[in-house]
Amino acid sequence: MKTAVFLDLDGTLWEWGVVPESAQEAIRRAQANGHKILTNTGRARSEVPDMAYLGLDGFCFAAGAEVLLDGMTIVDEPLDEVLIRQVAAAFDSFGLNYNLEAGEGSWICVNNQAVYQERIAQLGNTPDPIMNAPLVQDMPPEQWKHIHKAFYHGGNPIFAEVAAAMPKGVSLTELMPGIAEATASGVTKATAMEAVRTYLGAGEWRTMACGDSDNDLTMLRAADVSVAMGNGNDNAKAAATWVTTDIHNDGLLNAFAHFGLLD
Repeated sequence: MKTAVFLDLDGTLWEWGVVPESAQEAIRRAQANGHKILTNTGRARSEVPDMAYLGLDGFCFAAGAEVLLDGMTIVDEPLDEVLIRQVAAAFDSFGLNYNLEAGEGSWICVNNQAVYQERIAQLGNTPDPIMNAPLVQDMPPEQWKHIHKAFYHGGNPIFAEVAAAMPKGVSLTELMPGIAEATASGVTKATAMEAVRTYLGAGEWRTMACGDSDNDLTMLRAADVSVAMGNGNDNAKAAATWVTTDIHNDGLLNAFAHFGLLD
């Protein structure tokens, strides 16, 4: 049976956009054996640099809200305009910096200038599609109908309080202290994975998910087999079928070998 593999980006496939050579080797060898390799990331399409050099088969963006496979869009589920406006208003009420994310672009709202400047200083000369995004105030009005998700970043908000302020129909997932993403309830990395399997032929493909953090939990739990990176958090490791080595210690190569993708 062939396997459709779903890779988280940050901390799993790459760090700061750099893909280890061993991960590139794992992808090439698995594809040569007929397996399909896709990303499955919380980042919107507009926030991901060109990955054409990897030759991937497909991409799941925005925590499952946009899925591309074999050059076609098979999922496109933006948040309802009323809901995304309510999410933005809630983030504003807590004084949070946040991005509204879509396939066509990402827009930032800066409510806390000190937190924003601290992050910009940390980045130095490294361009960042999130922090260097145009302002929400300059976003075309019609774009409100096409936002896939939103996430806040920085500061010290109490997650439970922000989560309680989310409108019905929206889920808030904490990625790490001070960072959380708001998505449509029922749209997850797991639903993206199932959409791909249905498209490919559900009975013919095994699914394999690889991740490292809390926003990977839905796909780690739903996949036929799942892998947590050695550098992943405890929740990811508890949810996974198997724990591989660190991203910089042949993590994906060892995982692909363990589950027979390289034979």
